[in-house]
Amino acid sequence: MVPLLPTAYRLPTLVLDATRMRVGELEALTWGDVDEGRSRWRVSAAVSKSGRARWVSVPAVILQAVSGLVAREDRTEGRRVFQGFGADRFRTALGRACKGAAVPTFSPYDLRHRRVSLMHEQGVSWARIGEAVGHGDIVTTARTYTHVLGDSA
Repeated sequence: MVPLLPTAYRLPTLVLDATRMRVGELEALTWGDVDEGRSRWRVSAAVSKSGRARWVSVPAVILQAVSGLVAREDRTEGRRVFQGFGADRFRTALGRACKGAAVPTFSPYDLRHRRVSLMHEQGVSWARIGEAVGHGDIVTTARTYTHVLGDSA
């Protein structure tokens, strides 16, 4: 399905799946938020749904691909990492790609749910999952994601 997306949305799709970020958090990500040395990105409090800043771990292969988007000397602190990326346009493109691939339509939020489900199935605690996705408390995390897991919750 990813190959059916416009080129500009392929890497953001992989990033969202790998990092559990919200689409709005990705849209607002700037080069000033990127910590290449520790392979992580900062989601600022202004963007985070919880109103608290957090760090998001980024797999090395994803960070390498994203770092290749812009020459180091052009990475100004306030410049968006994904120039021209728009959450609404992305949702539309994702829906069209799903239709073109003849798979059920899913949203960026479904990528986040998928990753959380995998974490839970691997035995990661709700507290750790909540921290990773930026929830303020374990109750929010469990309430938000247990319906996705069905009987395995």
